[in-house]
Amino acid sequence: MAEAHRTLLLLVAVMSCLVIATQAHQKIHIVGGSYGWKIPPNKTFYEEWANKYSFFVGDKLVFLYTTGLQNVIEASEEEEFAYCKQTNVEDVQFVGPTILELTKAGVHYFYCSVGLHCEGGQKLRVNVTDGAAV
Repeated sequence: MAEAHRTLLLLVAVMSCLVIATQAHQKIHIVGGSYGWKIPPNKTFYEEWANKYSFFVGDKLVFLYTTGLQNVIEASEEEEFAYCKQTNVEDVQFVGPTILELTKAGVHYFYCSVGLHCEGGQKLRVNVTDGAAV
């Protein structure tokens, strides 16, 4: 009985360490860095920003913008993202700043649907992987 109790305590301790380690590796990414989420200086600005980082399940994206001037649309398809269409929208956020957790692996697409902001390059594609950041 005592041996089973010790084994259970050891198992709980190991599981707790794994949970803490996983949470410690989650990162917060400020989209666009100090520039934030607004009409970019060029059409590749957010692509260049994303290429500097690795994104993992559990990471958070922070979109810094002024409510009413920008928004964040999460598109479900590459074509919708590429052509700034709003046909299969997964999520819409209108209140800034917006914090979104990356909950699944794969490619995620985000853009602003205000005016011609998306066409002007205010869009972001990130490839999210399952492994934790180290």
